[in-house]
Amino acid sequence: MEINGLLSTGGLTHNEMQLLQTAIDSLGASVFAKDLNGRYTFVNRAFCDMVGAKLEEVVGHLLEDLFDPITATQLREDDLRVIATGQTVEQKEYRRTKVGGERHQYLTVKRPVYGRYGNIIGLSGVSLDVTSTAQVEVLLSESRQFLDLLLSNVDGHFYIKGQDRRYIFVSPKVAELLQRSPEQIIGHTDAELLPELEAQRVNAFDDMVFETGVRKAGEECLAGSRGGLRYFWSVKQLLRRGNQPDCLIGMSMDITELKLAQQAVASSETRFRTLFEGSRDGVLLLDQKKHFIDCNQAALELLGLTGKADCLGRTPVDFSPPVQACGTPSVDLAARYIDTINTEGKHRFDWLIKRPQDGATLTVEVSASMVDLDGETVILATVRDLTERMQYEVAIHQLAYYDALTDLPNRRLFFDHLSKALALSQRSGLFGAVIYLDLDNFKPVNDRYGHIAGDLLLKEVARRLAEHVRDQDTVARLGGDEFVVLLVNVAPTQDAAWQQAKRVAERIRDDLAKTYSLTFDTDEQIQTTVEHHCSASLGMTLFPPCGECGETILRRADNAMYQAKAAGRNQIYLDEGCGQTTSLTS
Repeated sequence: MEINGLLSTGGLTHNEMQLLQTAIDSLGASVFAKDLNGRYTFVNRAFCDMVGAKLEEVVGHLLEDLFDPITATQLREDDLRVIATGQTVEQKEYRRTKVGGERHQYLTVKRPVYGRYGNIIGLSGVSLDVTSTAQVEVLLSESRQFLDLLLSNVDGHFYIKGQDRRYIFVSPKVAELLQRSPEQIIGHTDAELLPELEAQRVNAFDDMVFETGVRKAGEECLAGSRGGLRYFWSVKQLLRRGNQPDCLIGMSMDITELKLAQQAVASSETRFRTLFEGSRDGVLLLDQKKHFIDCNQAALELLGLTGKADCLGRTPVDFSPPVQACGTPSVDLAARYIDTINTEGKHRFDWLIKRPQDGATLTVEVSASMVDLDGETVILATVRDLTERMQYEVAIHQLAYYDALTDLPNRRLFFDHLSKALALSQRSGLFGAVIYLDLDNFKPVNDRYGHIAGDLLLKEVARRLAEHVRDQDTVARLGGDEFVVLLVNVAPTQDAAWQQAKRVAERIRDDLAKTYSLTFDTDEQIQTTVEHHCSASLGMTLFPPCGECGETILRRADNAMYQAKAAGRNQIYLDEGCGQTTSLTS
């Protein structure tokens, strides 16, 4: 091959040009040059091998002659950008040639070529096949078959050294890095051009190549021309020249940005891993097949697992009961939620999990979102145990609606039930009843034995009342020793409702009048059992299918109860409305 006029040789001698030509063809990277029309004016042997064509089938030809239409279109856009802007392009490319048709990935550097008057007359470039690795970092550390010598106008650090370690040729990028002209570098050693420690590192690298005769690749770090450290990936090997002494040819590619990006990714990964493992909530990652690919310690504890091996590769359904709380099978609901996450990018929902070890079922809150992890889209799920929250909510509800001593509904919940009973009575046409009662002999038990005994008596009253009502009825404690019983759907007629409600009231009165046996500890920590007799006065009223509000109905029952107390206690009185009360005591 001959070097085309687009590639300036900087006034090299014939022998030096032959040396460069040999160097270019000795390595695996593809070197090429094109004119403004996009026709190839120069390629090396590696380029011909890449496209599967002879030199004469490449030089003078266009991209469309060598690559598939998609590749040719993309490469032409990149070429036009270099020529139009005069900027150097460093990027990864995907190519598919017409011959063979295999898709390869290349690391390519393109830069404009200038004529003697400073005008752009074409472009030149070098491409390195990096198909065998998924990431540039891995490629740079594992591959020993890439990078070649770049010509003086190729945007790379290209150099040749003799056995005396003196430079024979350098590209402009090397001159720029060393802040000297090529003439000031040729014939000198690294010890004369670099700081002592940098020169020692470079020489040690070169010595390995000369001593072993084996191509070496590795990372080097030098001070940049604009300050700061620059990182390079260098490939060096011996160039055999027949009767002439071997020399070292090397190409160093600036990987500073990649290095910094690598460090940033490592730092980001460290922060992510710290948050991931340190989270008090369970955190799990799911791949596209909805299998767990990672989890933290909190997730293992939540699921009752001993190690990640028990979790990875399994699906959310593997840690769920057959049916969720809403009645939907876990398989179907999980698929529905995952579709929502894929569509909306995130979703929050409650979920029942079942521990495989002990079979325990827990309610958890799941916050899931789509994230990009190492170029792959995965689901990040944060799982929080709702057991404590639900217990707290139950406790709050209990405090708001139930009596703390007897666990009976309080006044607030009673009126809620009464309101619903009135509405039900309106619809069904059935009568209901409210029985209001007050204990007749309660104060003496507190005065004589203390509030511990009084509390025991109130609990026993609550228990006895509950035995005389149906599941749909309500027993509530309004405060102190006052209780109320709500009977719903008693009877379709008023007379029948009186009779049935009266029977319930009589059973309650008789049961509450029975002796109370109270066992408790005294102040001296001595267990004591006492007996106490305590009757109750009951007031009752009916509520028809239409008419009064809950407050009015309760007030009528309360009025009847006071009539019962005034009549001598242990009585049952009925409020018939319009201020009329009747004794029902037999």
